[in-house]
Parts: sequence; C-alpha cells; structure tokens
Amino acid sequence: MNEVEEKAYLKLDEFILENTIKPLVTKEIIAEHKRNPIGKHSAHLFKILNYFRRHHDHSNGKDLIICTIPHKEWCLGEHPGERNKEYIVYHDEKFDSREAAEHGLFLKRLKKHGLLDEKGGNN
Repeated sequence: MNEVEEKAYLKLDEFILENTIKPLVTKEIIAEHKRNPIGKHSAHLFKILNYFRRHHDHSNGKDLIICTIPHKEWCLGEHPGERNKEYIVYHDEKFDSREAAEHGLFLKRLKKHGLLDEKGGNN
C-alpha cells in the first residue's frame, strides 16, 4: 500500500470507528462480552470484535493474550512486529482464566480506541 492509499484507508478506518463501532459500544455490550467472551455473540458485539481484529498485515504493537503457565495463567502482551523476537509480556495484566484474559483484552482495546475511559465508562 502506498502512502496515499494508506492515508485514505486510515481516514476510512476512523470514519468506521466513529460512525459504526462507537455507537454500538454500550454497557450491555460490555456485559455481554464479560458473560461470554468466547463463542457466539450478538450481531453488534460481532461487529466490534471484527473491527478490533482487522489489520492482519500489521502485527507490530498488536495486543494479544499470552499463556504464561499452561491452563493456569494468561497475560496481556504485545506483538514485536518481527519474526524471531519475543513477545512483550505485561505481567501486571494477569488473569487466571482464558475467558478473563479475553475480556481484559477486549477492555484494553476499547480503551485504546477511545471507546472506554479509565473508570470503565463509555466515551
């Protein structure tokens, strides 16, 4: 993608975030994700999750879940963006189940996109 195409893509991406995704983020959607972070979701939650999972060709800085102790501990982390480099692990963002980690990642992505404030309220 050249510079002009990337600029247009990012502008469209921002438009989608503001006009399609942001109106879907409600306390009810957040509660739905907390109840069922893995599996079948409502149409609105499905749209939000698909938006967060886009950009497969850009792995640098992508938030992810890392299992640090098999079947016991999961941490949030960040992709380094290059092969043969270790993931960045945030040991202060630790969870005792995969489901809790999935919801923690969801909340982090909401905050990262300005859709949730630090106190957990919608922006």
